[in-house]
Amino acid sequence: MKERLILFVLWYLRFFAKLQIKKINPLIIGVGGASGKTSLSNFIQIIFSKKYTVRQGKGKNSETGIPLDILKLNIKNYTHSEWLKALILAPIRVLFDWEKFDIYIAEMGIDSPVEPKNMSYLLKIIQPKISALTNISFEHSVYFDPLVKEESLSQREEDILRLTAKQESLLLTSLNQDGTAVLNIDDENIAKVKNQITSQVLTVSGKDKNADFYIENIKNFVNEFVLSFKFKNKNYTLKIENPLPLHFAYSFILAIAIADAGNIEIEDAIKALEEGFFLPPGRMSVFKGIKNTVIIDSSYNNATLTPILDLLSFVKDIGKQRRRIGIIGDMRELGTMSKALHEQVAGKILESLDIAILIGPLSTEYIVPILKRNDFPYYSFLNFSLAKKTILDLIKPKDMILIKGSQNTLFLERAVEILLQDSKDVDKLCRRGQYWEAIRDKTP
Repeated sequence: MKERLILFVLWYLRFFAKLQIKKINPLIIGVGGASGKTSLSNFIQIIFSKKYTVRQGKGKNSETGIPLDILKLNIKNYTHSEWLKALILAPIRVLFDWEKFDIYIAEMGIDSPVEPKNMSYLLKIIQPKISALTNISFEHSVYFDPLVKEESLSQREEDILRLTAKQESLLLTSLNQDGTAVLNIDDENIAKVKNQITSQVLTVSGKDKNADFYIENIKNFVNEFVLSFKFKNKNYTLKIENPLPLHFAYSFILAIAIADAGNIEIEDAIKALEEGFFLPPGRMSVFKGIKNTVIIDSSYNNATLTPILDLLSFVKDIGKQRRRIGIIGDMRELGTMSKALHEQVAGKILESLDIAILIGPLSTEYIVPILKRNDFPYYSFLNFSLAKKTILDLIKPKDMILIKGSQNTLFLERAVEILLQDSKDVDKLCRRGQYWEAIRDKTP
């Protein structure tokens, strides 16, 4: 009975969301990938909003999030009464909400290889005209595990990644011939599907000089990020007044390539990014901390490998004059890949940090043994509550503190909160509101 009700709600929301989209008829830009979807979506919004009316999904990337966003229905606390209200309002929105927007930017996230939590289902709700994938990597791999029969770890890794790529790449291969797929061909799993795409293609690369958009140079300074790239034999430079990890270069170039596909001049796209750049809460925000420390808050999520490796390299590069502390949480929902991927994080910690504070059972099981063998200074705790006192006692003046976490039972925005110099900065952290406060209160 419950399953039937869920399926009905999904069909109902999808039905009215499709009617609303058909009525308004915006240009739809689809953004997928294992990580960085929201950052890329924000950059696209910054660029296109200079010329068009834009609606952006803002992290609502699921089978319910996308239709609710299209229908302008907001569910804060996920109570039965809120869901009932949303179902009542859905047809009313279609009948009476005629507010136009030219562009709809949809984040499209997959949690599973099966409907409704996969890409094929999301494409039943909306059909983008322009699409891009940030990367293809291990994400929510625990839900792909049951479909893989191989016992060999290396073969399982290959098969899980293949299944993930199959779903993610639908965002590119499903485009009509008059659409445009923007490809990061430095990601080998994305490059593999190029020949399966029937739409127009724009390529982005930092390795292949024949790519449409070629990244020539990336420079990081204490207060600036400089990206140089070439397009149609012309050189361009983007300057952002904020140091950033390497993967942001790809997010910027993907956004600029999407702008080109949407008939926006490259110079205008660069100017918009330089003037309007901002970061969503918990995704590389920089705060002043107690004892004159610097906090790098990346507590929103820690579900995939590439961003955390990139962040650790970033801290290594810019924190050379400071003691570098990492408060690192588990990467969750990786299934049989957990051990291998956490061990890669351990190797990066050894070369990037001075002290590690690990939070979660997976880090304790897989990262600690490697740090221990290498006599690396670390502390390990099963949850944040147990770590809180050590964090406060350990911090020294002028430390650089990286906080990288996940929402699944960790909520390391709490670590950021106790270290902030200005308590008013709490409002700038991720997962605000009564719903998240209630969850944090119940989480050790």
